[in-house]
Amino acid sequence: MPPLAYATYSDVWEQVAAAGRHDLNLDVWAAGWRYLSLTTLCLEAAEAAQLRQCTRAFSRLLDRAVDGILADPAWWPALAWPRPAIELARQEPAHPGGQASLFGRFDCLLDRHGTWRIIEYNADTPSGAREATGLEPALARRQPGLRAPSRQLRPHLVGTLLERIAGHERPVRLVGIVACHSWLEDIAQATWLARQLQAAGQPAIVGDVTDLEVLGQRVAVRGRPIDALYRFYPLEALYRSPTFAELCEAASGRRLLLLNGLRGFLAQSKLCLAWLWAHRRQLGAGARGTLERHLPATYLVREPEAAALARTQRVVVKHVNGREGDSVVFGETLDAAGWEARRLDGAYVVQQAVDSPPLEDVTVDDWRAQVQVIGGRSACVGAFAIGGRFAGCYSRLDGPITSSRACYVATLVQPEPRPGPGSRTDGDGRQR
Repeated sequence: MPPLAYATYSDVWEQVAAAGRHDLNLDVWAAGWRYLSLTTLCLEAAEAAQLRQCTRAFSRLLDRAVDGILADPAWWPALAWPRPAIELARQEPAHPGGQASLFGRFDCLLDRHGTWRIIEYNADTPSGAREATGLEPALARRQPGLRAPSRQLRPHLVGTLLERIAGHERPVRLVGIVACHSWLEDIAQATWLARQLQAAGQPAIVGDVTDLEVLGQRVAVRGRPIDALYRFYPLEALYRSPTFAELCEAASGRRLLLLNGLRGFLAQSKLCLAWLWAHRRQLGAGARGTLERHLPATYLVREPEAAALARTQRVVVKHVNGREGDSVVFGETLDAAGWEARRLDGAYVVQQAVDSPPLEDVTVDDWRAQVQVIGGRSACVGAFAIGGRFAGCYSRLDGPITSSRACYVATLVQPEPRPGPGSRTDGDGRQR
């Protein structure tokens, strides 16, 4: 728990915020409230090992879900995509190894039995890397003996992107990174990533999405032809842009490398979780065990099993393409008309709610110069997946549904217990 004296809390908070500016954490204040919290989420070594294992396993499973959905027209209506976008995704070249996304984040809840449950995946415009590389180390230095799990995020991300760039059919002389200049978070993320690539020797240019254009056979940003593109701009918004079809055509023709394209956007659809749950018995015994342990039961809203689940258990209802808690509601808050509206739409899933133990945080009243402890907070732990590997955490505290009003908290890990005489540990650090 951080210091509760307002002057001390504010002084430490300013020091951490200043340390984070090197990694462009310019939005630690959000609409007048402190997005950065000094509260620390501490994981036991076994919990961190289990999270690493889940990240690796679900990265592979989501690749299979993307391929399965694109190959099965019966699933396309629930995807809520225009048919041309589905066809473009089918034509888009997959990353090596069949990976749908190179960089993403699993949002996880730890249940009361100590098991991580995967509730979502974010791969289209994943956030949190700036906080993990800039704010987490500053907070970890104030917690001697605890380990920062995100310390390898930067080299993992840069190495994975450079490896993909090197494997492209054509030389990548310039990477374009686009965002929306009117959103501080998005343009800060774009600038941060460009700096990482430039420091590794890969030229990159940052532009607003309106700077993206097609010049003849080349895609350009701010008038400069690019050979690869990374977006911190929602794909569903870009779909309405006049350049979208030409971007996809250039990617299909190998003239442009889309580092986060349509397949990655599909990977973050909640439809993938419903597909995995529906096919868990066909994916092999190992995959079935992983899914039944770590994935809450997830059904399409029109399936009879969804109604049966809602009658017997607490459920969460989500739009398949929702972002930042958008459209997420608990089933018990919906009346008959609300349920019927979602069934008529069809692009919703019903997911078993996870009973996660409530945690404490602090609230800061800068007007009254007070810091108070508050309870009933839920920790949504984001596990970064880069190239299919675990690369760190981005955690937020909020109410039962994580929203844009959540606070960032550093995730630190306790040291692994030293094995006793004659014992050994397995690959996940558990003592045998």
